Amino acid sequence: MSTATTTRTYTAAVIGVGKVGGGGPKGGGHAIGYQHATMHKAHPRVQLVGGADINAENLKAFQDKFGVPHGFSNHKTMLNELKPDLVSIGTYVGLHRRMIEDAARAGVKGILCEKPFMNSPADLKAVERIAEETGVKIVVCHQRRYRPAFERARQLYNDGTVGKPLLCTAGVGGWDLSEWGSHWLDMFRFFHLDQPVKWVFGQARVRETRGYGHAMEDHAVAYFEFENGSKGLLDGGQEIDGWTLTLLGTTGVIRVKNEAVVTVENGSGRTVEDFSAHPRHNALWHEMLEELLLWIEGGPATRCGHPTMFKSSELNLAAYLSAVKGDRIDLPLSAELQAFNEWPVEALARRKN
Repeated sequence: MSTATTTRTYTAAVIGVGKVGGGGPKGGGHAIGYQHATMHKAHPRVQLVGGADINAENLKAFQDKFGVPHGFSNHKTMLNELKPDLVSIGTYVGLHRRMIEDAARAGVKGILCEKPFMNSPADLKAVERIAEETGVKIVVCHQRRYRPAFERARQLYNDGTVGKPLLCTAGVGGWDLSEWGSHWLDMFRFFHLDQPVKWVFGQARVRETRGYGHAMEDHAVAYFEFENGSKGLLDGGQEIDGWTLTLLGTTGVIRVKNEAVVTVENGSGRTVEDFSAHPRHNALWHEMLEELLLWIEGGPATRCGHPTMFKSSELNLAAYLSAVKGDRIDLPLSAELQAFNEWPVEALARRKN
């Protein structure tokens, strides 16, 4: 990875610090703000100066743990008073658009936003406009793009080791297509060199489940085609060979297990590479932040920067929109679908009976 050649320093703040002690699985309260604070505190050119949360108990615990001098119940007050250079957003997806707009208008240079990124296609278009108007640099936290095992799998999938790419597949047991599944959808795009997706089929079973401020499906599937004809298939609700990503080619197969072990089977036999002890295996948060700083300083957009991440968010939303419409969704989204202005699973929840 590239490293800075300057000593420029930045102030940072976190919006949505998270629940004290974290929380349970699907639908539970979590403490992703703690991960962002750890990332900021560990970077030699970043000073964590503030946090904002509507829960006073959670905010105080966060300040005490990380030695954060300034706490606020309102994020806009924090932005106006502290004027941080960097902002991390760890709130529910339905709040992301407004908080990004507020931060950008307040002069924030770089935003690190949690996933799922946007609540609706209309929100996605609005954030595209705010990025163009203000020049703010937005990173969506699909930090798994920095895992050495995934980088290796991407190389092998595209250098002919398993022939022509045919299919990427994975399953996320106990989760959904967005809160966790968005990571794997983004990985499929990463493995395919971020080439365009042509169309998406999606189906979802939605009942009573709610979490993170919105309706959640009990089970959903996304199936889609890339420009080169290769497909992606994600099962949001059922595991496929545990937490394994499988990349199928015409002459072999690549499996990435537990984000660390890459197994290749082809005409030459079977090889296994274990990246769990690689020095960069657990450096993904630092590398994501470092690339953002370099981008702010005039370098290229990061691998998790908004020019790429808008497409991952569009894919995620398109899978749900396909379930809403009962039809295949072609990309890019039509003008009608770009105007769709709610979390699509809410529309599915209303028709559950």
